[in-house]
Amino acid sequence: MTTASSDRPGPPGGANADLGKLARGGALNLAGAMCAGLMGFVLIVAVVRTYDQALAGAFFAATSLFLILNAVAGLGSDAGLLRWLPHHLALGERANARRTVPIALLPVLATACLAGLVMVLTAPWVAGVVHGDAPGETTSMLRVLGLFLPAAAAQEALLAATRGHGSMRTTVLVDKIFRQVAQVAGVLAAYAVSGDATVLALAWSLPYVPGVLIAAVQYRSLARRAGGDGGAPAPVRELAGPFWRFTAPRSLAQICQTALQRSDIVLIAALASPRDAAIYTAATRFIVFGQLAAQSLQQVMQPAVSRHMAMKDVAGAQRVMAVGTTWTVAVTWPLYLTLAAGAHVFLMVFSPEYAEEGQSTTIVLALTMLLATAVGPADVVLLMAGRSGLSLGNNAAALTVNVVLNVVLIPMFGVPGAAAARAAALGTRNVLPLLQIRRILGISPTGAGLWHSIAYAVFCFGMLPWCVQAALGTTVAALALGVALGAAGYAVLLWTGRERLSLTAFKALLRRRGAGRGPAAPSTPAERTVPPMDERAPRPPAFPQDGPPDRTVPDLPPPDRTLPDRRW
Repeated sequence: MTTASSDRPGPPGGANADLGKLARGGALNLAGAMCAGLMGFVLIVAVVRTYDQALAGAFFAATSLFLILNAVAGLGSDAGLLRWLPHHLALGERANARRTVPIALLPVLATACLAGLVMVLTAPWVAGVVHGDAPGETTSMLRVLGLFLPAAAAQEALLAATRGHGSMRTTVLVDKIFRQVAQVAGVLAAYAVSGDATVLALAWSLPYVPGVLIAAVQYRSLARRAGGDGGAPAPVRELAGPFWRFTAPRSLAQICQTALQRSDIVLIAALASPRDAAIYTAATRFIVFGQLAAQSLQQVMQPAVSRHMAMKDVAGAQRVMAVGTTWTVAVTWPLYLTLAAGAHVFLMVFSPEYAEEGQSTTIVLALTMLLATAVGPADVVLLMAGRSGLSLGNNAAALTVNVVLNVVLIPMFGVPGAAAARAAALGTRNVLPLLQIRRILGISPTGAGLWHSIAYAVFCFGMLPWCVQAALGTTVAALALGVALGAAGYAVLLWTGRERLSLTAFKALLRRRGAGRGPAAPSTPAERTVPPMDERAPRPPAFPQDGPPDRTVPDLPPPDRTLPDRRW
């Protein structure tokens, strides 16, 4: 078991500075996730209310296949960039950081072009499996989507590069706001123009083109802003070897992860009907709100955990994970508990038929996500510690559980069977990495803040709405009253427990607003003595990885022990 030594320095800038940066990035990404979740929901409503159920189900299956192939083409490059860019920048190797991006991007583009070609050529066969009654419409949608696959894959890689430079703004603006809004507007315009399946697919995929151009411009700006060369770059072979030894297992893991999220829609369309696929998509749409919120915090945590791992600061990584898990539970548990209590009410947005057949699916998955978020971003910590092989095994195990149970349960139970399969797979995917990081690194998401966050959410959004509905009946008014009372009580509890939940880190947002009036003075004399990043002498990472260690990193002298102990 790896532990943090007592004399090891914390991350540059101190714990409060790191938490403040995490809070700023998390708040921005959470706002983007809310927009993405809302627009994704509006997109589902627009499709199911304007197109017939069979065509809507075929569209959801086709776009799910597109996203799976996009994960294949990505080759796990986003995780590789989020590990190695912060690593090189933390060690002052800015030239190596710049050279790493084309090492990731060129194979991604080549693979995406090949995957798009395969999607175009196999479209008639896939359409016959997914939508046997009207394969022509599905064939045209698949062919259109295949043409835009390279743009989508390149956008993902370039946005990951901007996050590796510590900027969440481009990802939020391009992927979570612009693309989502443009897809909704395009789908509505497509129906107004013709209602044709080909136009629908074109309207959904076209926003990837301006998205990749904006991402490229923003990455170039961030790379220039990073400063000087940071020394001569290492040869491409010496950079590409460690990068792809880490990233190759992650590419397979990401394929498994995306397939876990999307394969059940394709399987329902093939084993049951496109109509059932549309119902399942609508029933699981609300779950995506919480998943996007959790992912928004995890995306901010990845570079922070990577920096701590590069500095051999396990205590810092533990603190980031514990605080991130507490915040994730505080944000997502109210949503999942509310969904479980009012599943039928929420699904009425689509239609009474969707509400009747999809209610059990929403309840099962909402309760499953309580466990999935409470264990914390264990897979993120596992990846940033270099254990991409273990992450691959975990995701492969979860995908196997999902596919096998779907094949068995969908013919027997239909949509509820698919929900049970997804629940079992989510449990597998989240519990395995939690056990592994506890055994290998001694890192755990638990802490006083986590238990208080869970207790607050259960009382305010579990017990209180249940008591109100038990007294007044299971009506829309009773649910609204229970949730309103719970939200008021929750706000009071969060405010009184803000220190315990580390919510005071969000004071950095207020300091950020005043940044334009001049540089803020350091809060303490100790912080004024911390030298700039370039004057520090971090030691190379000593954590186990799936490949041999990078021998190009020099053995730098130990850090200045006169600095205050800034560990968390």
